[in-house]
Amino acid sequence: MKSAIKMPQYSAEMFLRKSYELLETELMYASIDLDIYKYLKSPISLDKLELQTGYHKRNLELMLNALTSMNFLIKKDGKYSSTPETNYYLNSNSEMFLGDHILYWRDMTNLGDLVSLVKHGPKEKKFNDDNGSDFFDFRSMGQGARNTMYLGRVQNFISIIKRLFKVNDEFSVFDMGGGSGLLSIEIARNFPNSKAVIFDQPQVIELTTEIIKEYKMEDRVKTQSGNFVKDSFNSKYNLIIASGVLDFVGDIDVMIKKLKDSLTDDGYIFISTHGINEEFTGPKTYILGWLASHLNGLNILKPDSTVKKAIKNAKLEIVLKDESGLRYVVRKKRE
Repeated sequence: MKSAIKMPQYSAEMFLRKSYELLETELMYASIDLDIYKYLKSPISLDKLELQTGYHKRNLELMLNALTSMNFLIKKDGKYSSTPETNYYLNSNSEMFLGDHILYWRDMTNLGDLVSLVKHGPKEKKFNDDNGSDFFDFRSMGQGARNTMYLGRVQNFISIIKRLFKVNDEFSVFDMGGGSGLLSIEIARNFPNSKAVIFDQPQVIELTTEIIKEYKMEDRVKTQSGNFVKDSFNSKYNLIIASGVLDFVGDIDVMIKKLKDSLTDDGYIFISTHGINEEFTGPKTYILGWLASHLNGLNILKPDSTVKKAIKNAKLEIVLKDESGLRYVVRKKRE
């Protein structure tokens, strides 16, 4: 029985806190949608902000005060401004703007119909390819992820590649499902004698080509469009990149063998996985991130143990791992 003199056996903080975290997330989404942060690089009064945006003054003030309580903004002498971190990542004029990425994943991970999906299942199949190639908007995914790539992923990747090749080595790269192409572009920028081919769906390759031109790498980074499950790769490469794409390949044993067959005898395959455990309960980031698509019928996440078993079956060996254990390099087994 509940008691006025004895505290409950367990704290309820973990559960009650989630409601406020949801409020904070919704405020962040709305503020990005309203593109409010481009006005807040320097301190600005409410009156001036109302004039510049045309937004409802009272509700604008309420939102700004809420964002200030979240430490997104600073309010001083009646003026509002972004914190340095907020300006860096949420100002749409910043070179490190993450808003597009955040809003893309808001839409892709939306669980608004979760109750109905659990009770009744998906109403209709939202995809034709069971590997997920037509479920996701990979072009928008790649576009939104451009800046997030530089939050450590690109830096970690290049540090690994520098352990495999010397700066002036000549080597060829095949980037399977390369998306934005930034991994291959950064190889070309850091290894002047390297050349790369980025392979992805036609609608994604349009974006890839734009980014290659932006970085002025057209002479050493090329593109190839197609379906990496069905199409052949037509050459052998010193380095193959399979970063975050092995969930989309269907039969993992078939794909790993296909990658091996496209590898030179002394070449390497860089693999980045989601590190899914065999119980499909972790890591939390990926289980939650892919939940909406799985509730709608997809079944693409592959446990890391399955990937490693396919590597072993193909007579490849892991020669390098990073600290996270999610990224590793394999090569053909030495006789």
